[in-house]
Amino acid sequence: MNSKLVKASSALTLFVLMALVVASSAPAFALNGYGTTFGRGPQFGGLLGGTSSTSGGTYATYTNGLSINGATFDVSHYTNTIKTQTLYVNNPSEITVKIYNHDGPQLVQHGILFLDLKGTDPQTYQTNTYIEWDKNTGVSKSDPNGLLKSGTVTAKISGNFLYLTFHIVPAKTLDTSHIIVRSWDLNHSNGQVVVLNAIKIAYTPQGFGHTNP
Repeated sequence: MNSKLVKASSALTLFVLMALVVASSAPAFALNGYGTTFGRGPQFGGLLGGTSSTSGGTYATYTNGLSINGATFDVSHYTNTIKTQTLYVNNPSEITVKIYNHDGPQLVQHGILFLDLKGTDPQTYQTNTYIEWDKNTGVSKSDPNGLLKSGTVTAKISGNFLYLTFHIVPAKTLDTSHIIVRSWDLNHSNGQVVVLNAIKIAYTPQGFGHTNP
């Protein structure tokens, strides 16, 4: 009987020690539940329906989550298709996303715009062209193919929303491309929106705006 108790006690002790080792090596955000709070991460306007086809606000709904050069679009679903907007080589353009975060727009930590995406199922890993904003470290970009002459970001809080505006000056043409916007907050809760056929880049028509090189 005593032998059985000793074995059971030893097994329990080993289990507890293993659990402590696993816990100590797990990511802090996973242990604290960060990234899993339903509906509290950055959102782009849509009702949460509990499925992968919807994205956005449990507490706020809106249909103007994206603006490209002043034209406004509803991006309240996880995947959205809009009328392709044309950007012009050497001409400044602006892409603005309107972000809601239930715990306050000031908690949004990071935003990133992925460009030059093709295919029927765009994913962020498929491109190495992006512009990103971080609340602490500022703006950076990756543009190994020389698509952009410049790319900067400004952030503005208005009411319950954070507006991230990506200021882009294209350097060369681009066939119709999807874009993906991803954002996360201080708690690592994240939101993402996919916009199909969002933009293309062309040379400026003669007689309009800036001249071509």
